[in-house]
Amino acid sequence: MFKKIVRTLSGPTRDPRMDHISRPLPRGLTDEVVLAAIDRALAVNPNPTYLPETLPAALRELTSHDYEVLDRSARDVTGSFSRSMVMIRDGGVGQWPGYAAMSYPLLAESARARETRAAIAAADLSGGSTPPGSPRKLGWEPPPPPRPVAEREPGDGPRA
Repeated sequence: MFKKIVRTLSGPTRDPRMDHISRPLPRGLTDEVVLAAIDRALAVNPNPTYLPETLPAALRELTSHDYEVLDRSARDVTGSFSRSMVMIRDGGVGQWPGYAAMSYPLLAESARARETRAAIAAADLSGGSTPPGSPRKLGWEPPPPPRPVAEREPGDGPRA
């Protein structure tokens, strides 16, 4: 309990190695463990750009728990600015408690949507208003080709 109070009052560590980590950290993962994992990951490859590949193994060694490490690096178009940063997540990204209990799941496909898609596909395949052998729908034909210059009338051409 005393550690939690000290942590609350002192705030997160200001170690420069933590500049590569996006906050907040997962519950139960302390800054000290993350710093030790960063040391191990940078020992494997000193380039911080490779932290998304090397940090998960280092965290698994220290905590015996699989954390997700996401690349949150920022770069500009010219390449003159780049900042290597990772986010450590526990569990599925985008999943939060109560997601499965939502009345309108965002990612799950409903039976109604499948029925509608099947009806649209059946209408397209039946060829209801399209002439046989025509791959295009009516109303989407290209414009007719331009008439030759000899057939144009005097007021038909472009104005100078």
